[in-house]
Amino acid sequence: MRWLVSLLFLFSSFGLTASVVVVNNHVEQGSLTQAQLRNIFTMRQIRWSDGSPISVLVLSNTHPLHQSFSREQLRLFPYQLINIWDRQNFSGVSNRPRQVVDEAQMLELLQQIPGSIGYVASFDPAFGVKEVRIE
Repeated sequence: MRWLVSLLFLFSSFGLTASVVVVNNHVEQGSLTQAQLRNIFTMRQIRWSDGSPISVLVLSNTHPLHQSFSREQLRLFPYQLINIWDRQNFSGVSNRPRQVVDEAQMLELLQQIPGSIGYVASFDPAFGVKEVRIE
C-alpha cells in the first residue's frame, strides 16, 4: 500500500516546480550525466573531474523546489536522500550537504564557495553562477 501512495504522490506532483542545476563560476564542467548528478547529490562523487572538491548545497526537505528537484532530477524522494546522507554521515564516508534557507542564500553561497553545486527555479546569468546541462 505504501508504494501505491508513493507512486500517486510522485505522479500528482510531477512538473509543479522546474529546477535548474547551477554551479560556481570556477567549475569547469558544463554538463553532467544524470548518473553523475545523482552521485553528486547522494554524496557518492565528492570531487570534480579536475580533482577539486564538490560542495553540495540543498534547500530544506520541505521546500517545494527541493521536493521537485529530488523527484524530477534525481529520481528519489526527499526522505530517500535523507536516509542516504544519514548512512554516509554516520559511517564517516562523507558529510551531509550544506542546507540553505532559500534560493537567495543558495545563489549567494554558490558565488562564494569554489566547487559548489545547487539548484534554482530559474536561471539568469546575472546571478554570478553558471548553469550545468544535464544529459
